[in-house]
Amino acid sequence: MIDIHSHILPYMDDGSKDMDMSLRIAEIYVENGIYKVIATPHYMDGVMYKSNEELRIGLENLKKSLARAGIPLELYPGNEVYIKPDIIDDLEKGKISTLNDSRYILIELPMNEIPIYVEELIYELCIKGYVPIIAHPERYTKISKDPNILYRYISMGALAQINLKSIEGFYGSRVKNTAELLLKHKMIHFVGSDSHSSNHRSPDLRNSLNILSDLVDDKYFDQLTFKNQEAVLKNKAIDIIPPKKVVGQGDRNFVHLIWSKLQGIFFDL
Repeated sequence: MIDIHSHILPYMDDGSKDMDMSLRIAEIYVENGIYKVIATPHYMDGVMYKSNEELRIGLENLKKSLARAGIPLELYPGNEVYIKPDIIDDLEKGKISTLNDSRYILIELPMNEIPIYVEELIYELCIKGYVPIIAHPERYTKISKDPNILYRYISMGALAQINLKSIEGFYGSRVKNTAELLLKHKMIHFVGSDSHSSNHRSPDLRNSLNILSDLVDDKYFDQLTFKNQEAVLKNKAIDIIPPKKVVGQGDRNFVHLIWSKLQGIFFDL
């Protein structure tokens, strides 16, 4: 497996807190048979932000420490970019790192609401030659309620990456069920660790990968874990499996809406 989503760099964000932790995270990757990782510290302008120069310096420092420790992990630059309308301006100013300086950019949406400009942003990124990869869509409340939102984004040219531990139930049953549904409908193109530490959110993925192998066929498993990631590293086009729309989702949303209204009535009594 190649991991395209990791907060392994120390001192950058809410991920690794120091070099010792980063080295332990790297050891866990290797223990899990993962030897290539794209470091993707958060880019949240005005909230959680390190410059591209700081990112590259941090990456080189960690590479040197890995070499000294004899840990055979290859690292590549990237960001997990929290969306805002003017992402393209920041890209053109060199403030954001795409995944290994490729056409692919990892983007994060708000957890509970989806801004009205998302579709326009995806369209503009694609027009500019970028390929947005939506990080952990299974965790977004709106997509859990209506997975066909993600279907629309993919139809526009976006791709999607789930966190492997979602299918273990790490983030709860709702997220687990959504991840399985998105996989079933071929709306996912990558799996990743989203690792933040060497303990609670570590890249120990052996159990997750075993679960994934039971959920998908061998060809899809290879695309999710290696083939598509290799294309990103080499800045190559990805052969996309056509996604399938979730049939009947509108009916389920209608039932959910009615139930929510009924609950409101009962609680007001």
